[in-house]
Amino acid sequence: MPEGIRRLIEPFIALSPSKQMLIAAVALISAVAFAVLIFVANRTEYRPLFTNLTSEDAGEIVKKLKDAKTPYEITADGKGILVPADKVYELRLTLASEGIPQGGGVGFEIFDRKNFGMTEFVQKLNYQRALQGELSRTIAQLTGVEQARVHLVIPEKSLFKDNEKPATASIVLKMKSNRALKDSEVQGVVHLVSSSIEGMDAEHVTILDSRGKILSKGGGAAIRRHVCLRPCRKLSGRMKKMSKNVFNRYLTG
Repeated sequence: MPEGIRRLIEPFIALSPSKQMLIAAVALISAVAFAVLIFVANRTEYRPLFTNLTSEDAGEIVKKLKDAKTPYEITADGKGILVPADKVYELRLTLASEGIPQGGGVGFEIFDRKNFGMTEFVQKLNYQRALQGELSRTIAQLTGVEQARVHLVIPEKSLFKDNEKPATASIVLKMKSNRALKDSEVQGVVHLVSSSIEGMDAEHVTILDSRGKILSKGGGAAIRRHVCLRPCRKLSGRMKKMSKNVFNRYLTG
């Protein structure tokens, strides 16, 4: 044994067995604590980028993150995505500039890019998709609503009034756990949708939850009489005006 090492360990050997065990235990604990400290210091901290995502939005975000070679984690329920803490705000701004997440489908941002040569049929189809997306986003903001899907049927206008078919809407609501909409809120949703679509009557709007329970079918006088619909009427008026302006601009352009 080299003389230098022997001189270092001689004081330790001279100690009693109990003191030797104490020093060994302290050394072991110190080594473990140092290893944990290094692990924590080098570990990447992940924070939520987005939560309560639809499967479509989650898939699109994951694709973007893979393309950018950004590390990510998906929460156990599949509705949240975690990214390194130092990249959260940068990624949110980048994705927001691309209209992600859409939160219930594409909205009027579908018209942000002009597609020359688009047929009138495709323009009308995109306009209907945009209406469905915007209405879904608005309804999903209600307290207790986790997700909303709006399906519109808007028939072509006929030269003969008797041959015209009414526009209809079906709305499927996925509620948060142990939450339910009040009757006034359901009626407000009916009024919002019917007022946002030209020529649609409240009796042609049907609402059901994700379990198939019908929440509203056929509207009726109670909806028209309800005094709490002023905010929805104001919002639907703005939406109708905005959608008409966007549609007319792209039809004439």
